[in-house]
Amino acid sequence: MNIDLNELRKSLISEAINSPMLLSDLAGMENYVSESYNCRSFIELLQNADDVGATAFYVCRYNDYIFVANNGRPFDIKDVESLCRSASSNKVRGASIGYRGIGFKSVVSFAREIHLISGDFKITFSKELSRVVVPQAQRIPLIRIPHDIRTEVVKEIENELARIQSAGYSTVFIFSGNAANQIDEEYTSFKYSTLLFLNSVKNIKVSLSKTVTASVSYLDKNDKGRKLRIITDSQISDWLVCTKDGCSIAFNIENGIIKRLPKSEALIHAFLPTEDSCGLGVVVNGDFSTDPSRRHLILDNKTKTVISNLCAIYLNLLKKCLQIIDDEAKGYLEALTPYFDAKLIQLMKQSFEKEFATQIKSQGGPLFRDIKISPSWFNATDYNKIATIMGCTTISPVYERVAGMTALLKYIGCKTDDISTLVCHVNDGEISLLGYAQLAVAGIRSVNMNQEIDKFSSSPLFLSGGRLFSLKELNDNEQLLIDDSFIQLLLDNGLSRNDMGLCLTRLSMDNLYERQFYEKPIEVTKTSDKTDKPKVRTNVEDWFNNIPDVQTPSNEFKKTQKWRSAEENTLSVLNAHGFNLKDVSTLNVGYDLEGIDPNGKEICIEVKSIDYAGQKFRMTNNEFAAAQFKQDRYYLAIVLMGNDTIEISLIKNPVNNLNMNRQCVQWIWECAEYEFNPMKFKM
Repeated sequence: MNIDLNELRKSLISEAINSPMLLSDLAGMENYVSESYNCRSFIELLQNADDVGATAFYVCRYNDYIFVANNGRPFDIKDVESLCRSASSNKVRGASIGYRGIGFKSVVSFAREIHLISGDFKITFSKELSRVVVPQAQRIPLIRIPHDIRTEVVKEIENELARIQSAGYSTVFIFSGNAANQIDEEYTSFKYSTLLFLNSVKNIKVSLSKTVTASVSYLDKNDKGRKLRIITDSQISDWLVCTKDGCSIAFNIENGIIKRLPKSEALIHAFLPTEDSCGLGVVVNGDFSTDPSRRHLILDNKTKTVISNLCAIYLNLLKKCLQIIDDEAKGYLEALTPYFDAKLIQLMKQSFEKEFATQIKSQGGPLFRDIKISPSWFNATDYNKIATIMGCTTISPVYERVAGMTALLKYIGCKTDDISTLVCHVNDGEISLLGYAQLAVAGIRSVNMNQEIDKFSSSPLFLSGGRLFSLKELNDNEQLLIDDSFIQLLLDNGLSRNDMGLCLTRLSMDNLYERQFYEKPIEVTKTSDKTDKPKVRTNVEDWFNNIPDVQTPSNEFKKTQKWRSAEENTLSVLNAHGFNLKDVSTLNVGYDLEGIDPNGKEICIEVKSIDYAGQKFRMTNNEFAAAQFKQDRYYLAIVLMGNDTIEISLIKNPVNNLNMNRQCVQWIWECAEYEFNPMKFKM
């Protein structure tokens, strides 16, 4: 036996003989640890391998033995003593995953004897052998007194041991008389995301009831963190791990897009997974304090400090993503949105979520107090235009499509502008017609609630004859009336005609009130706004006529497919032929596409899909009002999709160039007569 090991053995035997009661107490503690760590023995063995710098971890079964091996630093005498003496580990918290030195005791639940072969040591831990040297003890712990490994055991395992050592594994634990199924079941339920936060281990192989492998590899790095890939026999998962000050936030990636994890999978890791959820759509990791089982966090000062560091990472990521407009940012925001309601969290018992919510409110105030978010009644695109003029830092419209994000931002400290502030700056830049209508609705409601709004009556918010006027101008000029289409847009946004009349009365706009709102509105059941407008050719600019009848596919729009929507295909085709358009269909601004035409002019396009040439199409009141407002900048794209072609007929200024019939079907505008003169493209 190694000289140092022999001295340690003598010391431990002497202590046991002199105090057999202490030895019995240690046996009881060992059983308690084993029960507390139930179903975590595999993870503890993996942690020990990581703590000694192993990159590979291997488990296999040979006859009645289970071998657990790693290629980390071989054991020295201090390591052996740490195994023998409870809570005497020389690990430093934060420098390694484990720090109590008692986790290895968990393996006693599935082993009669444990053999250790590492460096100069060949040791056996056995209750039976220990009872021989300390017969007076009532109970004997398994892992206390080291013994020489028995010759018969060496002979039985030497071939398998040689095979494992030749593969580069420097430390091998051999468990005999064990319940192999237990560790097999533990591995089956093992969460592979654990590999994200291990310091060293990159490859795992387990050969028990079946052979399974897992590995983690580095893919890439961006301004947020490192992209890692975990490969197992059954799946491949990609992750983005953002790390700072010893804390990490890991995002799951699916098909290149950040995917919000279910709450049940969004666990807190103290390097190894606990059973506590972080309440976000991500996995978080840090040097949290845990109970002895490592299943649950302890909210001591150390844990609160780690949560504080984690919040700093979270808030910086949140702020960065909020100022990006793309699907990737939306994925980040969804993953960062809490499952809990931050406003109500203070009513709940002490927990990670409660401490986290408290910290992000405290830290987020200075970071977010100068950032403005659009009012709930105002579309974010138009708000950002006005806020830019005002010199405010704003958040991209993408956040509006993330459930719960607005409430979170207000909780953290973002401010919302009111109608009084916005109407003071609306004249400085053009916004959508929907934006003007929303401002008008908010202003009318505020007036009706006896709130004073500077410049509301003098701000050009109301459409008359296709131009914007203020209420004051409309009231003073008897030739002017608010367009019916704009009134309908106000009605669509929640006002009633009585609301409008009451507002005009309170603003002393009696002339406009009497001309347009005094009489009760007439119910229209069968009316037609159809006029005998001369039939005009609606072919548009030269770039339209210069395109050949049939276009062959090009690299720029080869993604055009029949299964995609007419809007998507139209966007793809036109952008491949000199346009620079973007999809704004989700913003409810009265058209689907906006941008620049091949001549460099502003253009807005509403896409209408038809099944055959001459089929009727309809315009909503919002679309009709936007067309009235935009006039020559507004086009209808009548789209006919065939099996392998797409035909697009562009009609300029449809309000003036087409005969429209107003139909009382939630006030839509229907057209049955138009010239279908399309460009045809192969798909």
